[in-house]
Amino acid sequence: MKRLLGMLLVVGLVECGPSVTLAAEIEPNAQRDAVADLKGARRKALRRQRRVIFNDDTYELSRDDADTPEGFLKRRLQPLVGTHVDTIAWSILGGWADAPVYDSKLQPIYGDAHGAPPEYWNQVTRNVKALIASGRCPLQVVIDFAHQNQMELFASVRMNDCHDSFIPGGITLWKKAHPELLVDAGDVSPDKDQHPLGLYVIAQDWTHQQVRDRKFEIIEEVCRRYDIDGLNLNYIRHPVFFSRTMRGQPVTEQQTQIMTTFMRRIRRMAETEGARRGRPILIAATVPDSLRLARDVGLDVRTWIAEDLVDMLTPGLGYAPFSVPVREFTDLANKHGVRVYPCINRKAPQQVVDAYVSEGFRGVATNWYRAGAAGVYFWNLGTPFEYKTGDELATLRERYYAALTQLGDPQALKYEDKLFCVDDTVLSYYRHITSTPPLPLALRSGKTRRLPFTVGDDFEAAERDGRSVGVKLALTFSGDAERRELTLRINGQNLNGGQVTANVPLQIEYDLKSRQVKLGKNVLEASLKGRDGDEDRVALSRLRLWVRYRDQ
Repeated sequence: MKRLLGMLLVVGLVECGPSVTLAAEIEPNAQRDAVADLKGARRKALRRQRRVIFNDDTYELSRDDADTPEGFLKRRLQPLVGTHVDTIAWSILGGWADAPVYDSKLQPIYGDAHGAPPEYWNQVTRNVKALIASGRCPLQVVIDFAHQNQMELFASVRMNDCHDSFIPGGITLWKKAHPELLVDAGDVSPDKDQHPLGLYVIAQDWTHQQVRDRKFEIIEEVCRRYDIDGLNLNYIRHPVFFSRTMRGQPVTEQQTQIMTTFMRRIRRMAETEGARRGRPILIAATVPDSLRLARDVGLDVRTWIAEDLVDMLTPGLGYAPFSVPVREFTDLANKHGVRVYPCINRKAPQQVVDAYVSEGFRGVATNWYRAGAAGVYFWNLGTPFEYKTGDELATLRERYYAALTQLGDPQALKYEDKLFCVDDTVLSYYRHITSTPPLPLALRSGKTRRLPFTVGDDFEAAERDGRSVGVKLALTFSGDAERRELTLRINGQNLNGGQVTANVPLQIEYDLKSRQVKLGKNVLEASLKGRDGDEDRVALSRLRLWVRYRDQ
């Protein structure tokens, strides 16, 4: 490993320019061997069991009793022990406000970075300082917890967090001092509810070297000072890096090269630090839902894969989980040994009631495994948008964590109840990096609309294995739809009868025979009998396919 470190240091010097002569003295075969050794160590680390990746946004640091390791760990992380969670991705820059929540020696911590603790999560500063003063930096606490429980710990980095655009007191003193380093928002309203890009008016502009250096120094610091297993570079917190995005335009080739060069810089540093400590540092990246959407904001994922700049990818942040084109990523990534972990953001689908979150998790994960995913990445799991404490929080966490003992194993999911869905409306400020959801689907008089949906379960195989399969299709229509006006077909077969469970909005449920639903792509057809002058007055707003298994 010492030889490997020497080779890497030389390579680093060559790329910086001053050591061409020294590089020429190194035997080419030795250089090749060193690179091969390091890549082999990374590949070995990548092959370890990694079923579920759990992102922790440091929500727990806001608790009154999070000033001790026990209080900090007990509610969110401790219950993960014994589940399929093999990797924790812990947010080193907090849940928002772009400041360290660990003992950084380079940048002021959360609260100090803002001149005073932000109004929301205002206990974080006190708790971080108390843990550091006791010799237990929060990041080190989580690393120790993970390793003691045979889990990995990845440092999750929010690459351009913009929550400070609406969190009172969330803007750092650094940002206030450097408005020239922020994107040009133009005429975009700073109100995220008034303009789809309003969330990003205070995004840092990555055109500036100073912006890139400031992010790099934090990443390098945690690699040098902490025994992390990997980096999780989250490019969806937040997905604006250049001013062109604020104008609704794809970024330029030059701007894309800026981001690719930054990724090369991260890989070189991670290799050097991994060699120094004798253990590789993996690199994972969270990127927009498709290769095209990623490229539009400056992230050339194809090149990252081809140049070995990433080991793992998470496509999307779970805003349209049933729509994300996982196969597009796995077909490309798997050829290069890169693993793909699609994301569930709190729920799948987003609007399912809490009582059925496990069924939704199992449904979307089954589809992803069929598409070649290596596992599942969770974002905001058990983080309620409304602040909860005590038994209420414990009950919510218990319900949301229930499926974590199944989701990392396709065989464990095989005959568990599931919910397969079609995604509906996405939050406006994430639409530019999210797959366009098929719903709502406007129905027009005399025209047949087709709605594809995917089912990852093989019902015929289940019945051969002695399982009884119950399948219920639930449809919701917005507008003034009436049952007698609708003509519906699934995979070419008429849907007759059905039970109307509500009239406003119209909701209809159909008990299907298992053979009516296919493994893979299915198609619902819907048409509407006309009323004069009533274009687009009715839309299909929700499709849910409930699957229940029983022993025969």
